[in-house]
Amino acid sequence: MIAALHCVPLRAALAALGVALAGCAYNFPGPQPAPPPQPSTLEGACVEARRLLATGDSGAARDLLAKWVDEARARGGDARLAAALDELGLVESWSGRDDEAIAAFSRSAELAHAAGEPGLAARASLNAADASRRKGDSAAALAAVDRAIALASSVPAPAEKSLLLSGAAARMATPFPERRRAILGQALAQADAAGDLRLRSQALGLLAEQAQQEGRQDEALEATRKAVFAAQAASAPDLLFRWEWQAARLAEARGDNAAALAHYRRAHASLGAFRHDLLVELRLARGSYRDAIGPAFTGYADLLLRTADGERDPAARRERLLEARAALEQMKAVELEDYFQDECVARLQSRARGIEALAPRTAVIYPVILPGRLDLLVSAGSEIEKVSVPVSAAALSSETRAFRRLLEKRSTREYLPHAQRLHDWLLRPLQPFLAAHDIGTLVVVPDGALRGIPFAALHDGDDFLVRRYAIATAPALSLVESGAGALAGRRALVGGLTEPVQEFPGLPQVRQELDEVGRHFESRRLDNAEFRVPEVRAAMASAPYSVVHIASHGEFDSDPRRTFLLTWDGRMGMDELERLVKSGRLRDEPVELLTLSACRTAAGDDRAALGLAGVAVKAGARSALATLWYVNDEASSLLVAQFYGELAAGAPDKAHALQAAQEWLRADARYRHPGYWAPFLMIGNWQ
Repeated sequence: MIAALHCVPLRAALAALGVALAGCAYNFPGPQPAPPPQPSTLEGACVEARRLLATGDSGAARDLLAKWVDEARARGGDARLAAALDELGLVESWSGRDDEAIAAFSRSAELAHAAGEPGLAARASLNAADASRRKGDSAAALAAVDRAIALASSVPAPAEKSLLLSGAAARMATPFPERRRAILGQALAQADAAGDLRLRSQALGLLAEQAQQEGRQDEALEATRKAVFAAQAASAPDLLFRWEWQAARLAEARGDNAAALAHYRRAHASLGAFRHDLLVELRLARGSYRDAIGPAFTGYADLLLRTADGERDPAARRERLLEARAALEQMKAVELEDYFQDECVARLQSRARGIEALAPRTAVIYPVILPGRLDLLVSAGSEIEKVSVPVSAAALSSETRAFRRLLEKRSTREYLPHAQRLHDWLLRPLQPFLAAHDIGTLVVVPDGALRGIPFAALHDGDDFLVRRYAIATAPALSLVESGAGALAGRRALVGGLTEPVQEFPGLPQVRQELDEVGRHFESRRLDNAEFRVPEVRAAMASAPYSVVHIASHGEFDSDPRRTFLLTWDGRMGMDELERLVKSGRLRDEPVELLTLSACRTAAGDDRAALGLAGVAVKAGARSALATLWYVNDEASSLLVAQFYGELAAGAPDKAHALQAAQEWLRADARYRHPGYWAPFLMIGNWQ
């Protein structure tokens, strides 16, 4: 066997990656670490390739593995070359090059089979099946799984055989239940022969899934119970999470809500032990945390919300609602980690203090989008209530996307029916609660497509929502740093572009905008040729700034590596922005306000909107003022200048300053359409 030549499994490789990917050590200006030495073994090359992929350098990862393929080919020996090709195929696959990946996997399987290495050949075939499925070629995927099963029969080691058979069964299409059940039975027998509790748990859990799909609920429950027990004994938190989640769904289907909640709670308690590994694996495999794990959070929250209705004790009902919100908060925090590929963005959770209780006349609106209904959690002070709206997730998403798209058509009022319908779903049901608590400020924690719309532009039939409420947006309550910070008399760093650069048009009104902002602060200004990363870094290091104001083109993309702010000679990514904002003397106090006055997200791109929602958290600022779409240059500069003027004149907080500025701009007949004033969002701490 050539196990020593084949790359170590990803989970083992992550131990070597931990130093580079975990923790919160920021790269402040200074000497940079030397590049890692060239790996001397294939295992080392695999680990280094994963590190390169995790940092977005897929080209270097491919080059590194291609070099090892060439070296293996030069040295001779089918087994060595097969191992290198299999790993090159994984890198190609993780880079989105499925055709190249399939070619590498297929050649690897052929060479491994010829070299008498059925285990490696089966692994390469399963990898080829995954790549074929991503391409939509189900016939090729099924053929590759069949080859893997045939090859696995020749593997002598029971543990390896069990792992391969379970992997093959997990990839089999559902129309083959008897065959799948038989293969999983073999996998279980081989796991027991090897005395491997982790493999036993895996096979039992998959058998339980099969039984559940076939309607054999009692058998599914018993197999799941055994799978959970084996996962506990094997200290396998990832499997424990999966099978506890499965047990929760089975218990819920039986109507045993108490048991289902207990399983959900144990599943979520196990998540922290493997969350980092999972995030890295998903990034490499081009997966989404929300798609992979999100249903476990929403299922947990859904059950809590439904059972809260049956609680007669108000205190017990309140606890259920708060527990549901806490589960969703955890999902939102990790979703931001996943988007920014940075564990540090969620560290603010340790400072969560129920921020809605800090400000009077403030309510938090927490929409929970479920497949068949919309639940609205609304809280003020220590009170929390829930209202259910009979609208499906699909209908809400369709209405939201139409609203956003039409808002950007500033020559029509086609947006208005959608603005009114969304108001009827999202705000009208909450009016009794808001009126009873004399609410003046709304803090919205949007989800899904709701992240891409401005709540200020919702319409009650008489006027826009901004007329009645100051509105702020938060990516998650637990990610909003508490406390109010005064801005009057503080330092500001202002910068931006007025001239056209890098094929982007000039922003001539930015000059006046920067003048107006600088008028309210002791400011340092960097514009046009001075607005470069080195100059910004030097300015941030020279003095602590409470306000950082950037007036430049910016794009928030579904891929954070394509998210940027335009500088004179380049593009500033979110990691660079974070380093710059946090570099000022290793400040104890964060930047109070980060303003990005010419950024946008693509309509309908929920993941890009997630990045905009989390920009303050990522950058290390208490709050951010940013736009959902590009706004007329003059209108943007006027509104931003008025916002700062309202702050200087004594506005109660940043949310009220924005409300007043939007109302002021709306009074100008040229800019009455919400396409001009609505896209400005106050994100994070609104105080």
